[in-house]
Amino acid sequence: MPAKLLKPRVLVAAVIVVVAAFAVAYFTLFDTGSPSKLTLQTKGSTAAVPTGDLAGTWTVADGSVAGYRVREKLAQLPAPSDAVGRTGAITGQVTIADQGGAYQAGSANFTVDVSQLRSDQDKRDNKIRSIGLETAKFPQAAFAAAGPIAIPADAVQGKAVRVQADGDLTLHGVTKRVTIPLDVQRDGAQVKVVGSYQFGWSDFGMTAPSLPPFVSVTGNPTLEFELRLARQA
Repeated sequence: MPAKLLKPRVLVAAVIVVVAAFAVAYFTLFDTGSPSKLTLQTKGSTAAVPTGDLAGTWTVADGSVAGYRVREKLAQLPAPSDAVGRTGAITGQVTIADQGGAYQAGSANFTVDVSQLRSDQDKRDNKIRSIGLETAKFPQAAFAAAGPIAIPADAVQGKAVRVQADGDLTLHGVTKRVTIPLDVQRDGAQVKVVGSYQFGWSDFGMTAPSLPPFVSVTGNPTLEFELRLARQA
């Protein structure tokens, strides 16, 4: 084969090898994966058959988590990824009433100790204590429903349903009226509630916690949570 034809092929092969080597090194040296979004698994669901009375006071149980998700670009990485911080430090309750076979959830209020948020980076966790969320100054986030929420009949039987919750969300010391979509399902003796809410930094008096050239935060953050509620005896 003529040398003039061979050289371009060798060059292309060399480029492919370099790109492949970079890809291997990138995915080996840097963990680009982020925790999956919190969702209520409805396909192939393994939710247990509902047990016990639905009416009563339900409080936050072990296994509940809440936190944030936001897009960021680290200086040492070539592409942005999701920064995710979560905590299980959640308290709160909701009262479910039976009104002639129709159920309503009322007096729903929940509080998250955001000072205990943890991600995969200690440096990030320390920084949000003084910038962005400023958790050292505003250690709590809270949500209080504005009124009762009707519970669909399917949910009483254990099917996954979506409802809307209107209420007051407090973040960074600022309270705003919001509407949060909730996916709800009874699972044995528990009730699972999963939701997320995206907001603008300025909505709650915050600025994106970017630290050029080391970290660039892009887009709006998302509050996400998975509550596991247990009925009080």
